[in-house]
Amino acid sequence: METAAAVNGTSAGAEPATKRRKLQGREFYESIGSPRTVVAPMVDQSELAWRLLSRRHSPPNTLCYTPMFHSRLFAESPIYRQQAFQPPNLDGNVADRPVFVQFCSNKPEDILAAAKEVQEHCDAVDLNLGCPQGIARKGHYGAFLQEDWGLIHSLINTLHVNLDVPVTAKIRILETKERSLEYAKMVVDAGAQVLTVHGRTREQKGHNTGLADWSYIKYIRDNLPREVVMFANGNIMWQEDVERCLAATGVDGIMSAEGNLYNPAIFETSEDWDRRFPRMDIVGREYLDIIRHEILPHLPLQELLAQEPSKRSRKKLNEIFKDSNLTPIKSHLFKLWHALLPRHTEVRNMVGRASTRHMGPGGDPLSEYEECLKCVEQIVQDELQKNPEKVDSEGKWVGPDREITGDGDETTVEGILVEINGKKFMRSVPWYRCQPHYRPLPEEAMAVGALKLKKGEVMPAAGTTRKAEDISADDGPETKKMKMAAEDGDPKAMEEWENGPGKDMKVAG
Repeated sequence: METAAAVNGTSAGAEPATKRRKLQGREFYESIGSPRTVVAPMVDQSELAWRLLSRRHSPPNTLCYTPMFHSRLFAESPIYRQQAFQPPNLDGNVADRPVFVQFCSNKPEDILAAAKEVQEHCDAVDLNLGCPQGIARKGHYGAFLQEDWGLIHSLINTLHVNLDVPVTAKIRILETKERSLEYAKMVVDAGAQVLTVHGRTREQKGHNTGLADWSYIKYIRDNLPREVVMFANGNIMWQEDVERCLAATGVDGIMSAEGNLYNPAIFETSEDWDRRFPRMDIVGREYLDIIRHEILPHLPLQELLAQEPSKRSRKKLNEIFKDSNLTPIKSHLFKLWHALLPRHTEVRNMVGRASTRHMGPGGDPLSEYEECLKCVEQIVQDELQKNPEKVDSEGKWVGPDREITGDGDETTVEGILVEINGKKFMRSVPWYRCQPHYRPLPEEAMAVGALKLKKGEVMPAAGTTRKAEDISADDGPETKKMKMAAEDGDPKAMEEWENGPGKDMKVAG
């Protein structure tokens, strides 16, 4: 199978020798290896360093999306563009393919100008129509465009007609299957060559996330031409869910957002349990090493630090620290280590205080995160000395599954129920291994007090939703102030919200 770059007549970092023929539909999909596993576009979360980590733990033809970029800022601001997407040495290089670049936009001229900046360094450009967050509502983009079909058609068609690479789109389902199908048909008719359908509505987020409805995705798939390539998104917690979703919906590929963030090996198909649920200390080391060896050498940090302090520009330093590969480190470590942090709050506090701006000896921006990792490594080592894992005759971990052989086992055996090849197992992954974050359903969150209704509001029936952006009447003024500032895009407030009240509320779009 040729690489996407070879099919398109380019090599990483080089201008095309001749104008490439734009492939469409299934021909385009086959040209990038017909990927069945897809790392989702996530705001500030699917940057190059994370994509490289995810690819190492996924099938070789896994497709990755960039984070969502703001089209107007990307087109107009060289600084924003440099911090977000840096070809040819970093983003879009051979190790970063296939890759789709995602933009949010509400103006065709903005997204076209932005897309032209990246089209030589990606395989497709994607329009975000799925982001449900408050900031998308205020900025009028993402899922908050779904009432304006004329604008959506114009955005997609402008790219379809004017770009050298295909345009794709990611949508959420609407209130009925029939309306969702009409919406999908409009997006495809406008020119989208790959359609990703998230099986949740715009209102399903935070504690109201609930379950994605695969029946909506199947309905859309069954009623679109087979030439239309479709991906499904939602309810992917384990590798087994990939096969279940493919069978249940008939789509071409499965996309993971949150599942990938908590376990970058979610797509791993090996029978080696150690590879499917890698230890959090080992993955943490691998992630920081990627930043140190694959990212930092291409940033002008050391050259800047070598200058006399009087000549050193604080503004330029700040621009480097806002690089898309450096700003998400804290958030990634919180998710990778989420099962450890409640047990060892001292590590949570260390990660919360850590910053790339607090450079250690030699101007090392990873110094404080390295100290956090050392603590995690020691904690895991101590745990394994006290409670060694059960291994087989070859010394390999026997895994987290215990087969259910009789009635009542589901209530007596610890873990989460999974079904594999018709057999039922209780799965209990050790806390020091990467694993999904279990998000309670709305009724479960209500039961433990994590979700509260406002005065006069009625608890929705199972399977329905309420608006998660509504602030509970019991929220204090500081929580309200922090949430509103975070939605307005204040970086400090966003970090405080992510690590404080909103740590269980943020959902990738």
